[in-house]
Amino acid sequence: MPLIVSWVLFPVLLAAVGAGWGVAVEGAAGQRVGVLLIPLGLAAALVVASLLTTWSATAPAATPVVGVVAVGGLILGRPFRRLTLWPGLAAVAVLLVYGAPILLSGSATFAGYLRLDDTASWLALTDHVMAHGRSLADLPPSTYRSVVEEYVANNYPLGGFMLLGAGHGLTGIDSAWIYQPYLACCGAAVGLGIYALVEPVVPSPRLRALVAFLAAQPALLYGYAMWGGIKELTAAFLLVLGAALFARVITARPESPRRLLPLAIAGGALIVTLGAGAAAWVVPSLAGLIAVWVLRARRSELGEVARDVALLSVMTAVLAVPMWVVLRSFLANDSNLFTQGQPVSEQLGNLLQPLSGWQLAGIWPVGDFRLRAPTLATVLLVGLAILAALVAIYWTVRRRQYTIVAYVALALVGCAVFYLVGSTPWVLGKTLAIASPALLAAALVGAVLLWSRRRAGLLVLVVIGGGVLWSNALAYHDVTLAPRARLAELAHIGGLVAGKGPTFINEFETYAARHFLRRSAPVEPAQYRPVSLPLRDGVLLTKSAWADLDSFPLSTLEPYRTIVTPISPAESRPPSIYRLAHQGRYYQVWERAGQPQTSLLEHIPLGESNQLPYCGNAQNAPARELCSADPVAVPPCAQVQRLASQALAEHAQLLAYQRPRPIVLRGDEVRWPAAWLHDEASRTLTATTPGEAVGEMVLASPERYGLWLDGLFSRGFEVGVDGRYVGRVKDQLSGFSAYVHVADVFLGAGTHTVTLTYPHADLTPGSGENELTSISAITLEPQSPASELIEVAPAQYSRLCGRTLDWIELVRSSS
Repeated sequence: MPLIVSWVLFPVLLAAVGAGWGVAVEGAAGQRVGVLLIPLGLAAALVVASLLTTWSATAPAATPVVGVVAVGGLILGRPFRRLTLWPGLAAVAVLLVYGAPILLSGSATFAGYLRLDDTASWLALTDHVMAHGRSLADLPPSTYRSVVEEYVANNYPLGGFMLLGAGHGLTGIDSAWIYQPYLACCGAAVGLGIYALVEPVVPSPRLRALVAFLAAQPALLYGYAMWGGIKELTAAFLLVLGAALFARVITARPESPRRLLPLAIAGGALIVTLGAGAAAWVVPSLAGLIAVWVLRARRSELGEVARDVALLSVMTAVLAVPMWVVLRSFLANDSNLFTQGQPVSEQLGNLLQPLSGWQLAGIWPVGDFRLRAPTLATVLLVGLAILAALVAIYWTVRRRQYTIVAYVALALVGCAVFYLVGSTPWVLGKTLAIASPALLAAALVGAVLLWSRRRAGLLVLVVIGGGVLWSNALAYHDVTLAPRARLAELAHIGGLVAGKGPTFINEFETYAARHFLRRSAPVEPAQYRPVSLPLRDGVLLTKSAWADLDSFPLSTLEPYRTIVTPISPAESRPPSIYRLAHQGRYYQVWERAGQPQTSLLEHIPLGESNQLPYCGNAQNAPARELCSADPVAVPPCAQVQRLASQALAEHAQLLAYQRPRPIVLRGDEVRWPAAWLHDEASRTLTATTPGEAVGEMVLASPERYGLWLDGLFSRGFEVGVDGRYVGRVKDQLSGFSAYVHVADVFLGAGTHTVTLTYPHADLTPGSGENELTSISAITLEPQSPASELIEVAPAQYSRLCGRTLDWIELVRSSS
């Protein structure tokens, strides 16, 4: 049901918003816009929502205004009566292609998990801005606030988040679950824009639909969609919308100045989405418009030309008010736009190398667009696409049909501007993605025009279209999907702990603190945070890292009313002043009473965290690779006796947490294929080719054990015990290596074999991903002895001797 709601209800709602607002714009402009109705309406809703969220006082009105105007337009204009079959089919088909990795996974999740954690930040911004604008008043210190503040302080352009935020407000669906449908809807809007662009040059509606379907999914834009590129997808549909509207007015100046309103809306929407960067497309288009109008006008019409240009400029500037409000501060603070003064690593961002300009052709047959594609196949396909695009430009210009050449010119000029001003490879990559449908659309039109004259054109069309679909099939094959079930549990917990902060989250999970738990003042120790969260030895974690809860002193934990911990055989129970408030499949929620009945004098951890306090990166200490895996120990009775003597002197009791001791097999304590990668420091194996890792575990007693794997599991493993299949872990990724429960199995005493099979790629999304499946530990967690708190008087300290304990505390009654 969540999949259907996210991928049916939300797209239908967004189409209704676009249609309703499109009718309103048509009424204001005094003309109909045909198949551009929905993209234009979405641009208008985006602009108005951006205007309202510029100020905190009007921000809460943004969603209601979007909804009310949409309903009014639908009632008054009845726009869906005007929908025609072929552009509608093309749009739906594009949406399904962009949504394929999610739809075929069977889970309403999103793509790009771990590839780029910006999606977590975009969700945080969307949550905040739609209710509070750029104001941070009354937002308590937290990781969530720190993330939002970073972007608000730098006056980041927010237009790309408006439709997502309004969609969340109108449907009530968490924005995380409609994030990918929104990107797919942007792709569909690109398709509608291209359908309108090619209408004058491709007479057949069927062929126009085919061109729109293929041109709306260039490999680079599709790759960014699989990364969660919300700005890139939003800007791409706005650019093609602007190009289609621009092509309509450049050859014939409108009879009425108000008919320039749609073009002003497209320009304003692009500006509030990209900020100052939109000038690379807006300024050249305005200059070209002025040049053509002036050259074509009689001397007596120059005054009218000046009036229309001024009116278009003023309307665009007014609609782009959110950008003008923050422009000066944005340019002063955002130094990530240009290469000058930046190290190469920062220039690249999350890229592996600068992207190739040839990717503008829309074909790039490799699973990860950051990589170089196979040379021969790519050269042939890209070369054919460029030749076909030149054919389209030549024939359409000869026929005095300028829609395609206008779009291609605008797209390429914008890319050239970004290149010439010295933009970073990271920014240039985004620019190429936004512009990439243009050249591909021209290539497909060229193939269609060639087909109308020679049969060879059909072959060209098939080859180019096949190259596009092949490229995107590879991207589908290598996609990384967010773990829906685990994140959905975080969403549920977010409702439980809302208003019960501050909350300490002992996990490196960007989506927890930045989105799902935002209403509980969340803080993560290795994320952005407003306070220092030192370990017992004073170490401060930074991303990405993890430490067992016992590595933190009481002074770090006590300020937090709520603690959220992942359920894991390696994670310690919080101190006794916290009581279990919620037990889920993936997380436990612990709450501290306002007036506890006991005072906690000392907390003594006993597990492996004493030797391995943290793993990952630290601000003030070297990185450590090996994580603690055993949270319990059997303390020497002499140590317990000393603690009893201390408790007696302080009129306190001894309180211990008993739990079963896990049987741990480190990742490299198995036999593995020679091609797999071995990290000796972390004792981790990374699977790179299909094969089996086999380990043996010796058990002392027969009972039921929980089988856990620690690592990353994109393609994942099929897991067997003693030759019997017990489960598979797949699409189970986390921000840092983490435990995943595989199954509960009954095993007798003796030696048992655990087999991890790295499978061959299949047709499921992400099954070709070959970098994010690793194993750091295999753990069997017994059920005995029972996990429980044991309180004893100092004189009875011997009751704690010989037990497997997580920690011992000295507690005193508060009464």
